[in-house]
Amino acid sequence: MYRFGSELILSATDLASFLGCRHRTALEMAVAAGERARPHVDDPLLEILWERGAEHERQYVARLREGNRNVVDVSGVGLSAERVASTLDAMRGGADVIVQGELRDGRWAGRPDIMQRVEKPSAIGAWSYEVADTKLARETRAGTILQLGLYSEMLAAAQGAPPEHFFVVTPDETTAYRVDDYAAYFRLIRGQMLATVEQDYDVVAATNYPEPVDLCEVCPWLPECAKKRRADDHLSLVAGITRTQRRELESRSIDTLTTLAGIPLPLAFKPRRGSADTYQRVREQARLQLVSRGTTPPLHELLDVEAEKGLCRLPEPSAGDLFLDLEGDPFAAEGGREYLFGVAKGDGSYEAAWAFTEQEERRGFEWVMDMIAESARLYPEMHVYHYAPYEPAAFKRLMGRYATRERELDAMLRSGRFVDLYAVVRQGLRAGIERYSIKNLEPLYEFKRAVELIDARKSLKVMELGLETGMPSAVPLAIRDTVEGYNRDDCVSTLRLRDWLERVRTEEIAKGADIPRRVLDEGAASDKVDERAQRVDALRARLLAGVPELRTDRDAEQQSRWLLAYMLDYHRREDKASWWEYYR
Repeated sequence: MYRFGSELILSATDLASFLGCRHRTALEMAVAAGERARPHVDDPLLEILWERGAEHERQYVARLREGNRNVVDVSGVGLSAERVASTLDAMRGGADVIVQGELRDGRWAGRPDIMQRVEKPSAIGAWSYEVADTKLARETRAGTILQLGLYSEMLAAAQGAPPEHFFVVTPDETTAYRVDDYAAYFRLIRGQMLATVEQDYDVVAATNYPEPVDLCEVCPWLPECAKKRRADDHLSLVAGITRTQRRELESRSIDTLTTLAGIPLPLAFKPRRGSADTYQRVREQARLQLVSRGTTPPLHELLDVEAEKGLCRLPEPSAGDLFLDLEGDPFAAEGGREYLFGVAKGDGSYEAAWAFTEQEERRGFEWVMDMIAESARLYPEMHVYHYAPYEPAAFKRLMGRYATRERELDAMLRSGRFVDLYAVVRQGLRAGIERYSIKNLEPLYEFKRAVELIDARKSLKVMELGLETGMPSAVPLAIRDTVEGYNRDDCVSTLRLRDWLERVRTEEIAKGADIPRRVLDEGAASDKVDERAQRVDALRARLLAGVPELRTDRDAEQQSRWLLAYMLDYHRREDKASWWEYYR
């Protein structure tokens, strides 16, 4: 948004931001009024996303140019009356495609990525236009619908006829949305925003608290809002509390962590939504966080022992145990890239494999799987420890993508060889910390990282920038060393967390607690399934004999054999995702 004389000009992006966070709207109003300066954030990851989005748009426009279509590009920096006029001229001239056209309708201004001609009469001729936006996200969000709905309304005003559809173009597909299906929704939000910006920005800021929302992750105002929440002792500081729970508590004048920590138990009220037990848990979490303030390490307390939960999920330690952590980038390639596989052993030694290409990613996955298999051969009761479910989920994706180590991974999953320490912690104890990430837990077991987190975050973004631009080899070795050091810290921290949990378990047993061990289940597949898998492997090996690994090195006949080889069990691999979820 910006001021043009006495008028506040709004964009489709402003409307989407309003939907995500009205406090941000207040701050942007203050910037437009010249009362504040927008914080500058140097974020290489945002640059990556912007560049990927721009490249996606360029590729889509290149496809639209095929067939000698008349494409008019009105690209430029900022909004201007000249580009509005150029856009209208291109529309009246009947261009097939208008790129980055600019539209104005009253106080609204916008620039849809693409305007495509359709043979439907309008005030400008026997044709009219519909808008399309290129998006990297596979799922269309409400903000995107708002943007395209607003573009469609501005377009209707410009051409004298409402468009029937708007389109979202992802890297995978183009999806059409009927304008009238969403018109009432974006009229509602647009009306709410217009009513909001008629007020003074300080009134809007005061009546819309900076609640933590998804938009915070990419918002330049985050440091300021986080500082205010901490100064206010806001309920969002309570680990694990939901927004619904905060609203329920605030409606009862319980609006700070300190107040929540002091309410008596059992609760004196019946929640309108959710069970009383969940509110008692967040109250106990707040209490422990409050008494832990200024305490190093923070306090912790154990929850009641439940079979197969918490500390009961810990197996007997083995000399062959491994501690796993992966570094991945969801935007580095189609389907993402696991670019660093890290493993620590029980003695604290560490090994890693980097993966910048498909071939390296496959080899990295096979390397880890073979390491686990060899350790299990030497130590049949060994387990693979990780923190949060990312690693097993990544292994499932990699197995499906490369059709390799399928039987080995299935056996590990069936037997329960993977141990998620996040589940052990969340089900087994309560700690006086604001988040249950492994970094927040480390003071409990006095783990000191070799790589400072602030340095690691910067290096991770530079690494992702190299991956996103297709130039990972150009990333300085010092950056790679920092990223590998960060991964080593994560692996060793997982080991130390396991050791600490074992000490806690031992102490509780000494006090008389009964905490049974988790044991491995039978991991072997049925004879029928195993026999078929062996036949598929043998036939695939015959089909792939002499076929180059890289697609660019294969001729047509070799590519056909490669496709056939992986079609042998394609549907069975695809079905695994559903079965894994069923058993989980």
